[in-house]
Amino acid sequence: MNEQNIFYTVILDRFFHEFQSITYHGVPICKFVYYAIIKNWTLELAKENPVYFKNLQDEMNRLRDSETYDRLDEPYIYEPHPDGIILMRGGFGDLASLFLPKERFFLISPNQGEVNIIGQNLPGFPAHNIQDYFRENPKAVQSLNQRFTQKFAGLKDDPLLGNPKLQEWFQQTMPAIVSMLDAVQSLFENLRVGTVLTIASAYSMDGALNLIARANRIPSLTVQHGILDECNLLYNFPILATKKAVWGSAIRNLYQKFGVPESRIAVVGSPRFDIILNQKWWGKAKLCQMLQIDPAKKVVVYAAQIFHFAQTVTPVILEGLQSIPDLFLLILLHPGENPVPHEELAKGYPNCKVIRFGHVSLYNALSGADCFITYYSTSAFEAMYFQLPVITVEPMPPKFSFGDLGVSLKVENSVELRKILIRLFSEEAFRLNAVNRYQKFIASYCIPDGLASKRLFDEVDLLCRTGGTV
Repeated sequence: MNEQNIFYTVILDRFFHEFQSITYHGVPICKFVYYAIIKNWTLELAKENPVYFKNLQDEMNRLRDSETYDRLDEPYIYEPHPDGIILMRGGFGDLASLFLPKERFFLISPNQGEVNIIGQNLPGFPAHNIQDYFRENPKAVQSLNQRFTQKFAGLKDDPLLGNPKLQEWFQQTMPAIVSMLDAVQSLFENLRVGTVLTIASAYSMDGALNLIARANRIPSLTVQHGILDECNLLYNFPILATKKAVWGSAIRNLYQKFGVPESRIAVVGSPRFDIILNQKWWGKAKLCQMLQIDPAKKVVVYAAQIFHFAQTVTPVILEGLQSIPDLFLLILLHPGENPVPHEELAKGYPNCKVIRFGHVSLYNALSGADCFITYYSTSAFEAMYFQLPVITVEPMPPKFSFGDLGVSLKVENSVELRKILIRLFSEEAFRLNAVNRYQKFIASYCIPDGLASKRLFDEVDLLCRTGGTV
């Protein structure tokens, strides 16, 4: 395990040990905010206290990979709820409607934007905004802050866990913590919940759903949301859920390496990819017609990503493609991405369109593309399902490198990108090799048969019907 995750594990272990007793609705607050702690506080506070960090080194050196899970989780006791409501993240609605009657599931979303998108796509299956359930609760906030103040007083000699900045953060964040936990608790009080289905414990709403379910001995299932490896392991660890539904055997093996018992893992494939195999998409002719592209041109799809790569990755791609004749670039933006930087960069390139999220589906674009480019987006998986050559532009090391695994054509600069593209469009053997190189990868990291959604809801049904300790 890399040193950063070892450090996170040691700190979270101490954090959980010290704060586990402070609960609300049966939920340990420290578990609810665990990702905020490792993301926003641990490294920052460690930099302020290098001696403290050094003193942790012996403990870090002794930590074995297989001990990680036991440091962060405990057995999950749950009871059978065979006819209960499936309380799930709104984005699962399209899948749930294939396998469950409408009255068996309740869709909840973290914001109105997601609710609106679901309403457009699934008008018969309304999603609910968790924020509509928020209420101020100053009495609970005050009580919890008093308990944390007492705890911090006993830790004043610990420069990390007793840091005044961390205490101040808890005080400022407590109203939001209480609002979320109160809102989710109200759902459990008014719905006969049988199982919870979420996408990541680290997200506030999803984590609250998992934890309130645990407090009520109701099973929960968290589904792998994107590609992962050791670098973002703790973000995706199922430490709050009964089970983690993963895409393929490679991720199961990764979890088991770090001590996750097999009983806490279900290999189902990726439900979000089923639609690729089970629906007809535009194809080249219609894509070009809809976007007014000369069908004689080679179409390259670039899936941009949220974060700050518009000034690093996108210029490399534009520069690499500009001198190649008969080529057209589609830049597909992530839903959370600011389109302006990409649109400004693309102004000087006539054979380029920036597609804002929702204007053209990724799958329609991929169905008509000749090649796919990204930095490290999970969209590379989807491009592989469409049998496209995959290029990853990696001017700086990404969190997950398809190139280092040998499944993509990895380039670091515009010159390398230009050479690779020219070969792909002029050498058929080179193009076939680019496609063949990721076949074993797909088989290991996913199950490309279009049945993942069925396996997922079979697992949901199994959790509803059974009870025990996992």
